[in-house]
Amino acid sequence: MKGRTKANKILTAITFLTVLAAMGCGTNSPVSPTQDNIPMPGVENPQFVRILPASEGSDRAVYGSASTSAAQVVSAEEGGVVTNGIYSLYFPPGAVNEDTEITIEMPQYPYAVVRLGPHGIQFNKEVIMSLDVSMIDSDATEFRVLWYNEDAGVWEDIDGYMEDGAVK
Repeated sequence: MKGRTKANKILTAITFLTVLAAMGCGTNSPVSPTQDNIPMPGVENPQFVRILPASEGSDRAVYGSASTSAAQVVSAEEGGVVTNGIYSLYFPPGAVNEDTEITIEMPQYPYAVVRLGPHGIQFNKEVIMSLDVSMIDSDATEFRVLWYNEDAGVWEDIDGYMEDGAVK
């Protein structure tokens, strides 16, 4: 990665929340990335980082139990965590109206792109998606979280953040 400009590092950093659209975060959702209906400029041609393959002797933490897809029922009363070993979704109690099967798919694996389901779901409380930085094949120090806005046909930066070694 030597020689890359900071801007290029930023573009190659995480662009993984492709599916807030698939999860239905519309403008009435409490976790919508565009609450105030102000149009966001699109990010053209994002370069997605790659997820490290499982390998022995790696200096980065790679989880042998990782999969490109997962499905689990989240309790409306208790909340829960859904993970595929790469991405984790944290649901607080009351985030969904009824017990709901949540899916995680990585349609462009090994690129850090994820699709969540069911499509069109609305959350009552904030749901947090997390990706451990040690899973990423990149030396970038800054990360961007993008959401694909199906209506506008563009990627929008939704201001992800770093916490405890993970992009959220």
